[in-house]
Amino acid sequence: MNNIYKRLLDRQVSLKENTFWYTLGTLCGSATSFLLMIYVTRILGVDEAGIFSISYSVGQLMLSVGWFGTRQFQVSDINEEFKFSDYLSLKIITSIVMMIGCLIYSVYLRFNSYKLLVTILYCLFLMCDVFADLFSARFQQVDKLFLSGISYIIRILGYNLVILISLLIFKNLVLSIVLAMIYSTLELTFFDMQLIKRISTIHFQFRMEKIIQLIKNCFPLFISSFLTTFIVNIPKNAIELNFDSSVQTYYNIVSMPSYVVNMFCMFIFVPLFTSIANTWLNSTKSCFIKIISKLIIFDIVLSVFVFIGCYFLGIPLLELVYGVDLHSVKSSFLILIVAGCFASMNSILSYIYTVIRKQNFMIYIYIIAIVLPQLLVSWLTSKYGMFGASLDYLIGIASITVMFIIGLVLILKKEMGGINE
Repeated sequence: MNNIYKRLLDRQVSLKENTFWYTLGTLCGSATSFLLMIYVTRILGVDEAGIFSISYSVGQLMLSVGWFGTRQFQVSDINEEFKFSDYLSLKIITSIVMMIGCLIYSVYLRFNSYKLLVTILYCLFLMCDVFADLFSARFQQVDKLFLSGISYIIRILGYNLVILISLLIFKNLVLSIVLAMIYSTLELTFFDMQLIKRISTIHFQFRMEKIIQLIKNCFPLFISSFLTTFIVNIPKNAIELNFDSSVQTYYNIVSMPSYVVNMFCMFIFVPLFTSIANTWLNSTKSCFIKIISKLIIFDIVLSVFVFIGCYFLGIPLLELVYGVDLHSVKSSFLILIVAGCFASMNSILSYIYTVIRKQNFMIYIYIIAIVLPQLLVSWLTSKYGMFGASLDYLIGIASITVMFIIGLVLILKKEMGGINE
């Protein structure tokens, strides 16, 4: 095994190969949300899928707590101001907070005992993603992003198979999540950790002054990610509190592709993050503006193609895959796809804010943006049902995009004088 680890670390790869492996790995991650819903819906039925859907939603919100926005900051930490152990220490703290938050949020949604058990186990399972994100950022930091892709492939494909096979054999959602968690932990221990130990010095000590600095630096990124996910969850919460589990299933089926749009964009853009940071630090004003302009234009063009494809093929494909009738919710589906396109733009813009170290500005944007959908959700959902819930999500996400763009233009006009022209 030592020879395998050494060969992987000694391997010199191009940006194209780094991107290739990372893209494959991220594709596996992007497909997982689809696949898990397919497994549960097909094997256990619509009601059980509704329980898994809301647990999944709570898990994604808590995952943003576990991640705490460190990925973007860690990757852009070119001069390694913070040690790997500092990032690791923070992840341990955020993982604990993540599980406490899971309990509080579940009580708020008035989960019964079974739904609470599924949610807690799923959040424990997602703790593996918290540390996988830490390891992936470290690989990218040392220009070994391809290792992240390989790890994603091994871990994500593996636990997908574990969940599918266990559901087919045991027909038990709780047991399937537990087995997937065990597999994921083993993969991180015997692959990622073994590589990390060879490229980083790991001391399990809490340097509180550094952790506090990291919290201050990453807090705006955490807030933006947390509030984005919370905006996603606002209509789901309303559905959970007012309708039965089957409605939750239908909403999550038609909303799932909108999240994949964002993830698809990210596996294209993430490999470019380090070069964007380098351009800001070492290049000219015109080069930086040119790069971010190309990213934004590409995202818009990609979003148009995605919407057209979803308009003609989206509902028939979802019906084929999930085995349920979705024609009555096509309008909701299309609104959610548009929202997903806005979300992908927000992900790009939030990283740009990170690079220019204006994360604090994002806090104000998200606080303002969360108010409107929260105020409207009860009325929209009660009056228009699932369509109203979808519209509420679009309003929240689109308002963030508009404020991001206006803010970025104003900041760049003021700050870009620091870059040599």
